Amino acid sequence: MEHPTEKCRSCPAQVIWATTERGKTMPVDVEPGPGGNVQLVEQYGQLTAVVVPAHRAFGRKDLRMSHFVTCPQADQWRRR
Repeated sequence: MEHPTEKCRSCPAQVIWATTERGKTMPVDVEPGPGGNVQLVEQYGQLTAVVVPAHRAFGRKDLRMSHFVTCPQADQWRRR
């Protein structure tokens, strides 16, 4: 499944923008990787980021990380 990407505003990484199940916007790493717990699901024409519990994520290779976790500049975007 191919998703449009955009450059992170803080680092050179490419991200996929998705909406969480609670309706918040979330940047997600483009490439799946070890430790990933975010599944991208297309629902009703919208890309949704679904957080997969650890016991269901074990061994899966299709899960990505939230870019809030992997971005070296994430702290500058956190709300105080």
